[in-house]
Amino acid sequence: MITVFLVLGLIIAVVAVIFALQNTAAVTVSFFIWQFDQSLALVLLLAVALGVLIAVLTLLPTVIREKWQLSGRRKKIDALGKNLEEARIKLAEKDQKIQDLETALQTAQTQAQLPPAAAETTPPALPGE
Repeated sequence: MITVFLVLGLIIAVVAVIFALQNTAAVTVSFFIWQFDQSLALVLLLAVALGVLIAVLTLLPTVIREKWQLSGRRKKIDALGKNLEEARIKLAEKDQKIQDLETALQTAQTQAQLPPAAAETTPPALPGE
């Protein structure tokens, strides 16, 4: 990506040099009480540079605000990620607790279905006794 910007910058520089070489006529620029006699190319390039500077200064507050908001959003995402991880850990603990309780319940049900040991040793009653 940097290579693309470098090539683009070089192309713009070559075009600017060609423009400056072709527009060497002297012009008078008046601004309030000041008056300048410079080449047309220099005056136009300074005007473009000033326009770029004004555009950058105009966009700067928006860029700063967006970066600030992005930073805040990243912090919020990090905090939510930590909360999510804590919730997953708690959920895993609760699932383990449920599994342990189900195992204990099955053990209790199995023990309740077994007949007592004394009942197995007594013979069944005969009819007429």
